[in-house]
Amino acid sequence: MRYLQMYLPEMLSLIAMSLMLGAIAEGQSKGKSGLTSRPCTSATGLHCEIYGSGDPILFLHGLGGSTYSWRYMVDPFSLHNQVILIDFRGEGQSPKPDDKHYSILDQGELIYQFIVEHNLRRLTLVGNSYGGAVSLLLAIRLCAEPHSRLEKLVLIDSGGYPDHLPLFLKILRTPVLGWLAVHLLPPALQIYIVLRKSYYDPAKITKPQIEAYARPLASRGGRHALLQIGKGAIPKDIKDYVAKYPTISVPTLILWGEDDKVLRQDVGERLNQAIRNSRLEYIKHAGHIPQEEQPDAVIARLKEFLTP
Repeated sequence: MRYLQMYLPEMLSLIAMSLMLGAIAEGQSKGKSGLTSRPCTSATGLHCEIYGSGDPILFLHGLGGSTYSWRYMVDPFSLHNQVILIDFRGEGQSPKPDDKHYSILDQGELIYQFIVEHNLRRLTLVGNSYGGAVSLLLAIRLCAEPHSRLEKLVLIDSGGYPDHLPLFLKILRTPVLGWLAVHLLPPALQIYIVLRKSYYDPAKITKPQIEAYARPLASRGGRHALLQIGKGAIPKDIKDYVAKYPTISVPTLILWGEDDKVLRQDVGERLNQAIRNSRLEYIKHAGHIPQEEQPDAVIARLKEFLTP
């Protein structure tokens, strides 16, 4: 009952906003224009896509996201780099087995296995939100190795601290309430609620975008996987990992939507203080997923950062 008292008013408010779902623009969300992914297979079983050639850039999406989250990044960066997109276990087109191996440590281990399997070197790791939190764990591990494979790190509105959790993650982690939210609300409605919270300008949300994210959630195992990912999003020894952020030695760019209502700006400021070789920049007129809401601004910042 205490959990219901804490979160029910906010949930009702979000559900009320979702009544606007039918008024969303039919506008097309730009995809990967005409480019076809090179064959990408992995012993991890994760769905992956590879475009272009050159030094690799690996993009890791947020909670409930997929390779679709990076659709605007493929064309501009595959001209001179190998662009690699991966769906986390339980999301997008990756497997969604009926088990509990969905913790953030499990996800990080699978991505690390992929990096080693594909012998990725001079790697730039780019992570948004939950994908940023996974990127932090990977950066700690990779920087501790001799002859590190990691060249640069980009964190976009990244998770990283247990005392700053998005509302929808809190709901997923709440007994009973999380199950009810995932199983009673239609997938498209869940996605719209999260996107509306994540956007500075909700008018930019499109039906194709909602459908792209709702499809994996509605698929077999999708709801189970989302719940398990939420439950396992915070390692029990998270404080030990936070204490290791200063060991990340590669140049790091931290981008933050100036109007992020999911993770406040002070999370980015804390990461900037903890990671010595980092800089923090803000994206105007953007919320929690600036790579979707203001892709041109994000592309420009990434290109500047990646230029030797």
